[in-house]
Amino acid sequence: MREELLAFVSRHGTLLEPDAVEFLLAQHDPVGCVEALLETRPEAPFVLTLRDVQGAGEIGRQASTRLVVRPAAEPVSASPSLTASFARAGEEAADREPDVRILRDITGRSTCEGTLADFTRYFRHRFHVLRNMVRARRELGGAQDIAKARRSTREVGIIGMVADVRTTKNGHRVFEIEDDTDQIAVLLPADSALASEPVVMDEVVGVVGIVNDRGLLIAKSVVRPDIPTSRPFRGARDHVRAAFMSDIHVGSRTFLEDKWSKVSDWLGGNDEVARSVRYLIVIGDVVDGIGVYPRQDEELAIEDIYGQYEALARMIAALPDRLTVIMLPGNHDAVRPAEPQPAFPTSIQKLFDSNVIFAGNPSLVSLEGVRILAYHGRSMDDLVSAIPGMSYQRPLDVMKAMLRMRHLAPIYGGKTPIAPEAEDHLIIADVPDIFATGHVHAAGIDQYRGVVLVNASTWQAQTPYQKMRNIEPMPARLPIVDLATGQAVLRAF
Repeated sequence: MREELLAFVSRHGTLLEPDAVEFLLAQHDPVGCVEALLETRPEAPFVLTLRDVQGAGEIGRQASTRLVVRPAAEPVSASPSLTASFARAGEEAADREPDVRILRDITGRSTCEGTLADFTRYFRHRFHVLRNMVRARRELGGAQDIAKARRSTREVGIIGMVADVRTTKNGHRVFEIEDDTDQIAVLLPADSALASEPVVMDEVVGVVGIVNDRGLLIAKSVVRPDIPTSRPFRGARDHVRAAFMSDIHVGSRTFLEDKWSKVSDWLGGNDEVARSVRYLIVIGDVVDGIGVYPRQDEELAIEDIYGQYEALARMIAALPDRLTVIMLPGNHDAVRPAEPQPAFPTSIQKLFDSNVIFAGNPSLVSLEGVRILAYHGRSMDDLVSAIPGMSYQRPLDVMKAMLRMRHLAPIYGGKTPIAPEAEDHLIIADVPDIFATGHVHAAGIDQYRGVVLVNASTWQAQTPYQKMRNIEPMPARLPIVDLATGQAVLRAF
């Protein structure tokens, strides 16, 4: 990491004093700290001092103090002091008009027919949008087309889409990237700091390096679109709260009816925190569905798909009237399986009360002016398989990877079916204030560069499939976020 840090500051025309180097190496993300500092200055100073980098660290700490973080692997229930503090700041949600806007989703805007032209247009849009994001990074401001970079004998920067990834017998990582002009192989030497850099198919990356006499680009750094460094949480005016659910799986024999009764009673009771919850965002797999996987019928308590939604509608109707529910589909629901998924059809929507607002998957939603990117999260299946160290038990790590790649489902042709729309609706074009997912039946809250991360819990016990795969779900947890401050708690039921 020391070599990577020094190489990074050198490329930006500055130096680090020795004390600053030691301070940075003790941080979680040394390079990110320096990058945050440089982005606040019109030009890089000749030397960065310890005071400079400590100041940048303080900015990041101020942004993160608004979030109460509890790892997903930890059994969670708010401590008494935390609950008291969170409750005191809350405001009554009753008699408050909802402020909900669906800023972006695919509903009513799907145009793809699956033709070759659709696929070409889809990937061209993905590449050009993400290339512009990478080019905005300081290191890739002068990036060249691959065809031109091939002829250079000096250090170059290029941007391309990953077309192949492999590891040589000597432990070197090699990946092919391509742009509109050409393609080139990139080498991550086994003895370099980049050797463990995860690269996945179809993501768009920038590479800084030198082309050798065999036409191979020897990488010095790999740059992703990423989101800007830590920024203050852009909160609502009042301390109104939003709660998050996912993977309710009504209709399954393993649906946790007793846990649902507890959370329903709590939301309708006199608890101070409960009374401050104005919005409930439900992020897909709201019912178990029919024919989603082989022999599913053996695990169903309700074997009719409309019967499942009718049961869910009765459950939602029993929640307190002050709640406005925003509901997305998931891969178990009765919409097309290919992402992006539109909102539920009218035949299902009409089963629910008027306080339920339906949106597609993914959706960018504004609540009280706070932007929430809600995505069910099926692509986690692909990313967990493709990136070493990723795990279903740590979905927050996968969510951070999505933000770094600025894409919800970068791998095309894997376990996640993706429709080739005219535009790639899975690009994270706007940086959200809150990023929320579900799908993996875990639960957790965190933050990344000022974005509050929420992985919403399931309300289903361990299924036979999960038991076979040795997957332990973390059911019946309710993440709650204060839309004024971004402070989040995770309450167990």
